[in-house]
Amino acid sequence: MIAFCSSCGAKTESRLVGTQRLSACPECDQIFFRNPKVVVAALIEEAGRVLLVLRDIEPGRGLWGLPGGYVDWDEHPHDALARECLEETGAVVEPLTLLPLQHVITGDDGIVILPYRARLLGGDLEARDEVQQIGWFAPEAMPPLAFASHRKILQHWTKEVLARGAA
Repeated sequence: MIAFCSSCGAKTESRLVGTQRLSACPECDQIFFRNPKVVVAALIEEAGRVLLVLRDIEPGRGLWGLPGGYVDWDEHPHDALARECLEETGAVVEPLTLLPLQHVITGDDGIVILPYRARLLGGDLEARDEVQQIGWFAPEAMPPLAFASHRKILQHWTKEVLARGAA
């Protein structure tokens, strides 16, 4: 719950709004809705391997994950995906298709994850912001992953890669 109103500074109170209890300002009537944050993740595949980053920040520092991050309030998710990949890995990418989205609740926060298949167009690949290392991984050699949401995306990708190999 939010303790003080960001508009007028008054102490907020708990109020029933629809079916939710939310912080509301008794002075200016501002209601503080709890909206999820939006995150993008890139599934960049090349030659049957996927590009992963070794995280250098929490959560998940020291574990691997897909390149990606938060969408800024004024940014299209495609632009966020391209920006995050460039910032973290130096990869210039083109978002292709949206994979099944995920809604994750962690503590008091909600996150909507928009995973995209992305095509690698170029760039100088190296570990950059918030990343210790980058690497290409085959389905049978996945490293320890930071997030269950990334595990789901990569499990689906692994099944696809193995099915292609059997065909």
